[in-house]
Amino acid sequence: MSAMSDAFAALKNVMLMEERIDGLRSDMSRSADDLRSLTEKVHSLDKRVLRIETMIEMSDRRGNQPRIEG
Repeated sequence: MSAMSDAFAALKNVMLMEERIDGLRSDMSRSADDLRSLTEKVHSLDKRVLRIETMIEMSDRRGNQPRIEG
C-alpha cells in the first residue's frame, strides 16, 4: 500500500507543479503584454520630446538671425 500512496503523492505533486507552471505562464504573458504597452508609450514620448527639441532649436535659430531694420 505504501508504494501506491507514494505514487499518488507523486502524481499529486506533478499536478500541483503543472498548475503552478500554468500560473507562471499566464503571469509571464501579462508581463510581456505590459512590457509591449510600456515600450509603445516610451516610443511615443520619445517622438514627442524630439518634436519639442526641434521646436526649441528652430526658435533659437530664428532668434539669432539678424533683422533688417527698415
